[in-house]
Amino acid sequence: MNLEPPPADLPNQYIAHASDLLTQTVFSALIGGTAFFAFCLLRFRWPDVYAPRGRLLYAAPARMGKTLLGWISMTLEAKDYDIMYSVGLDALLVLRLFKMLGGLAATASLIGLFILVPLKVMLDPKQFMDGEERNARSLYNAITTAAMGSERPLVVHFAFAYVFTALVYYYFSRFAYQAISLRWHYLLRVRNTRPAKSVMVMGIPEELANEQELKDHFERSGCGQVVSVEIVPRIERLGVVVRKRARLLKLMEEQITLMLGNPCDAPGYDRDQLQNALSSHDTETSFDDAKRLLQQWAQPKYRNSPKGAKRLDTLLSQLQHLLRRFHHADGVIKQVRREWFASYDGKRDRASTVGFVTFSDAASAHLAAQSFTYAQPFQLRTELAPEPRDVYWDNITLPLSSRLARGSISLVTYGLMIVYWFTMAFLLSTLVSMDALKKFFPHLPEYADKNKWLKGLLRFTTPTFVLSLMNASVPYFLSWIAQISGIQSRSGIQKSVLKRYFWFLIVNVLLIFTVSRTILTDYEKWIENPALIPKLFATQLPMAAPFFMDYIILYGLGYYPIQLLQLGSISLAVFRRIVCRTPRQFADALRPNYIDWSFILPQPMLVFVIMATYSSLAPLVFVLAFLYYVIAYVVTKYLVYYVYARQFETAGEFIIPVLKQLTGSLWHYYCLIIGLCALKGAVGYVLMLFPLLWINSYLLSDVSRQFYENAKFLPLDLWSMQSPSHRASATSTPRTPAQRIPADSYEASQSDELVHQSHATSTDYLLPRIHVPSPFGQLLDAIDSESQGLASKLWESLHMQIQRLWAVVFSKIYIDPQLPPKTFRDLDRCYSLNVPDISDMESASVSRARSFVSPRFSTTFDDDNEVPEMRAELMLGRDQREGRIKPDEFTDFEQSPISLLEGVLDQGLAVYEHPYLIGHLPTLWLPMEKQGILNT
Repeated sequence: MNLEPPPADLPNQYIAHASDLLTQTVFSALIGGTAFFAFCLLRFRWPDVYAPRGRLLYAAPARMGKTLLGWISMTLEAKDYDIMYSVGLDALLVLRLFKMLGGLAATASLIGLFILVPLKVMLDPKQFMDGEERNARSLYNAITTAAMGSERPLVVHFAFAYVFTALVYYYFSRFAYQAISLRWHYLLRVRNTRPAKSVMVMGIPEELANEQELKDHFERSGCGQVVSVEIVPRIERLGVVVRKRARLLKLMEEQITLMLGNPCDAPGYDRDQLQNALSSHDTETSFDDAKRLLQQWAQPKYRNSPKGAKRLDTLLSQLQHLLRRFHHADGVIKQVRREWFASYDGKRDRASTVGFVTFSDAASAHLAAQSFTYAQPFQLRTELAPEPRDVYWDNITLPLSSRLARGSISLVTYGLMIVYWFTMAFLLSTLVSMDALKKFFPHLPEYADKNKWLKGLLRFTTPTFVLSLMNASVPYFLSWIAQISGIQSRSGIQKSVLKRYFWFLIVNVLLIFTVSRTILTDYEKWIENPALIPKLFATQLPMAAPFFMDYIILYGLGYYPIQLLQLGSISLAVFRRIVCRTPRQFADALRPNYIDWSFILPQPMLVFVIMATYSSLAPLVFVLAFLYYVIAYVVTKYLVYYVYARQFETAGEFIIPVLKQLTGSLWHYYCLIIGLCALKGAVGYVLMLFPLLWINSYLLSDVSRQFYENAKFLPLDLWSMQSPSHRASATSTPRTPAQRIPADSYEASQSDELVHQSHATSTDYLLPRIHVPSPFGQLLDAIDSESQGLASKLWESLHMQIQRLWAVVFSKIYIDPQLPPKTFRDLDRCYSLNVPDISDMESASVSRARSFVSPRFSTTFDDDNEVPEMRAELMLGRDQREGRIKPDEFTDFEQSPISLLEGVLDQGLAVYEHPYLIGHLPTLWLPMEKQGILNT
């Protein structure tokens, strides 16, 4: 970053930065505005690309308006219960997190602009030194200096540190209570799903490596009745064959599509007839029939010329070779599956140390996940099971020793990546400086001095843009590191990437990039005396306030509109459409992308850290952060509701760790303010700021742990609570989306049946009440008042006032867990839950998506055989399976994608048995019939 040593007249520097800020705003608005209006126009041209979830036949979002900006109103009008029902609780809590951070920034903006800035102007003795200076310096310059980076007076920074800390803790605590309440009642609603009733068991000892013995152990421990046990086998060799089968299948589909075209316009073309001919394992006889059909329905270029006929014979010969290898692999898989289940005896030589145990009710699963059920350490460890789609099957069978070794290797790799990226940051910050540019462009500094727009572009916009491009590829590398580290769930991988990427951004963007040029200039001095480095940070970080304001502007006005445009997805989709031939390739190109929170959340979290770090130094950062979160909320809500597909659901489990990381990031703010006061010699302020460090440490250790434990598991008293509307929803008549009753149509005066009259359902009992002591208590109070001195009476009065104030504040933060949130009450009014899944939509596609169905997928101990019927997703509605997408000319979406486990359809990942043994395998996806969409 191009930061020069602090000049003697520092206020003039910040006045000059005001014009640089305008340059960055214009540049970012130009980029973002172009992308925004391009999106508004292109969404009419390509609605399937910019709103792919609108193609879903189930849980599709509301149709967007036909006007140019109609999508904004439709996005903002989407209710919380619509988001939760359609996309899940994870998406809803992320959107609420953005709203909370936006509200925090808005409140801090009012305090900063109308209280903090005037105080800094009035209390700074160096703003106006004499009459001549007073006339020369305008009030505008003084306000600009105070708003963009003034370090004086210290008393304002000291006081605002406590004000901002209280404000952050208030908003965070209130949001944490709301998130925990939503998660608790969400888990109550999905208590009958398979993941809610299951635990993942790791480190299974040899004496319990049997389904029956493992079941008996948990039941003897008092955890509850076990209805199903699955011990994951080690079948890596079978996985090799399954992946080989999938590759051969795709090659065959490409060969057939090359011969017939997609769609096939040959008269009499029959997909089912060709499917039956190619699916037979008797390749010698059946391929003759398939060959005859392919020659009959081949494209005219293969039938009307000798050269085309010769090319067709070559393709048929290659197809026959692929078909022979495919049927061999398919036969091996079927034989292994058949023999595996035929010789099933509960204890196998290939059993791993990981399994899944499903209980008869979800309360038993939560009890088992919090209990130590085995005396030996590191064995039989239990935790709540992720969804079957959330399980990362490539790492699920790794033993503890292997995962520890992989974790160590991943940490070393992560450290090497950090060193490499920090080196690149040092070099880039030097290359984009004015001195480095002068070597390549000698006349550039002269032009920059004459043109303030060019100067601002070179000083701040260029470093910000280069830094953003450099950090864009980091999440992909971190995701690869997390995968090789042995993490056993996709949500765990995303949480690992999110945490590491967030702290990488803090260190690389907030710290290293700020002081890199200064360190490189006098690196020998810093090596000889490392004690000067903290002083360097305390000196350079306040000067970097304009740079980070430009950073927020670039990401708010420039980055998020580009996200709307989805250049990466569009480029990939256009490339796929150009090279796509088979229906499977077209389906993969048109399906919605999966949500990845590790890519979405770190940048907004970094903006909060920047806002907190420069809160008192540059109060203008609050306004920029508020605008950033407003734009981030609108764009993210649109992408989540209309574009992205839900890959898995954690029921909001990751949101409390995000709050913990944000709370821990306040250390940068405290260290900056303490270092600034220490440099100015204000020892008293330094000592009085140390309690903030202790409070933050206490919140990170004890309070955060309590919040996390409360959020992860449901309290026992809530398991027995089931609201009347929830019981009625299981038997109510299903409502179609067209019959939904808007929640706003109910009159406000109508009493809600979910609200109980007892004090347990209200926060009124938290407010201070009038104390009416008994006669014996009055006697004791009289004796105490006579023996108390004046100081004791004053302290008791002050203590009572503090208690009353805390009770009022806590009553505003606290959310009663017994009362279902309003979101769920609105959801009950608009949707009917717990209804059977729709199957008639898939009846046509299931006939072609044939796969081997084993006689049983787990050791089931439930006599009524309801275990296979349990839903496999933590969703309020029906299963959100792919395939329910409206067909088009090139594909009918008859098969789900192959994105979670290579070689197995995503639709097959619905149980905890290994997908290589029970998962749905892809079948031949033949070209579409011409005008087949009309027949469909």
